[in-house]
Amino acid sequence: MRGHCNSPIAGFCVSEPDGQLSLHGMVFSRDGAKFVHAHHGGESLNDPAVLGSRVCADLLRQGARDIIEGIPH
Repeated sequence: MRGHCNSPIAGFCVSEPDGQLSLHGMVFSRDGAKFVHAHHGGESLNDPAVLGSRVCADLLRQGARDIIEGIPH
C-alpha cells in the first residue's frame, strides 16, 4: 500500500476454530475521521499471502491510497 512510518495502517489476523485464517485490515486518516476497512477469511487455500493481497486490494479500492497520501511523513 506504500505506507510510511506515520501511516495508521492496522491488521489483525486470527486462526478460527476450524483452522481457517481471518484477516481484518484498516487504514485511517490522521484524525480518524476517514477510514476504510476490509475483511477476508475462510479461504479454501488458507494462504496468508493470498489473504493479505485480497484485504490490501479491497482497502485500495476503497481509497486507502488517498488516505495514506494525505498524511505527511
